[in-house]
Amino acid sequence: MFIMKHNKTFHLKDGKKFKDLKGLAKELKDMSEEVFTHHVNELKNDFSNWMNNSMSEEKLAKKVEKTIDKIEIELEVLRHLVHNRINKTATENKTEEKPKVIKKTTKKVAKKVAKK
Repeated sequence: MFIMKHNKTFHLKDGKKFKDLKGLAKELKDMSEEVFTHHVNELKNDFSNWMNNSMSEEKLAKKVEKTIDKIEIELEVLRHLVHNRINKTATENKTEEKPKVIKKTTKKVAKKVAKK
């Protein structure tokens, strides 16, 4: 196996490396069948193990652990990246809106206190 525990960098059989899911998706796109089947076959799935152990992506790892098709793994990784990006954007937008709401509420309370 080409994975070092607690190290996010994955070393492919052909010497290429990647350190995140985006890198995996890029490598899968052009990866030779020989390199892919070295890492993913009936007996093992190095990508699933890496996702679980090094990236703490248990749900994604579970989805791809039994998959031995390169395109299916690539699609699952891309779906995961898109889904996380959408959720991150939504969270960032909510975080930005909260201070505005707090400011409006504070102004209303300040006006009420001033009237008393």
